[in-house]
Amino acid sequence: MIQEKLLVKLSLITIVLGLASLYFVSVFAEIEFIELGKICKEDVGKVVRTKGTISKSFLAKDSHTLFLDLEENGKKLSVVMFDVDENQFSKGEEVSVKGEISLYKGKLEIIAKEIKKI
Repeated sequence: MIQEKLLVKLSLITIVLGLASLYFVSVFAEIEFIELGKICKEDVGKVVRTKGTISKSFLAKDSHTLFLDLEENGKKLSVVMFDVDENQFSKGEEVSVKGEISLYKGKLEIIAKEIKKI
């Protein structure tokens, strides 16, 4: 009986400490910043943060998909964001993008989770 109570207490303590650890890791984990020009095929699958100037912006209203082309130091990269209701971005604006690098039809792109004006 005493061993069962001890086992239950230790289990609860372990669960609480584990959840607290996961919380702190998620709050303080930094997403890697990669310059737009340095993103390459070896980065596919990584969640990164980058920035660039919008050279093209289009919202497909039927699919609620935002398409941006970013430029930085002569390098271009496409950014796609799903479930967007309105296009808040214009050509010439500088933005910060957080998302996963992927390959679509042989070209690199970022599937954005977050786009912010700088």
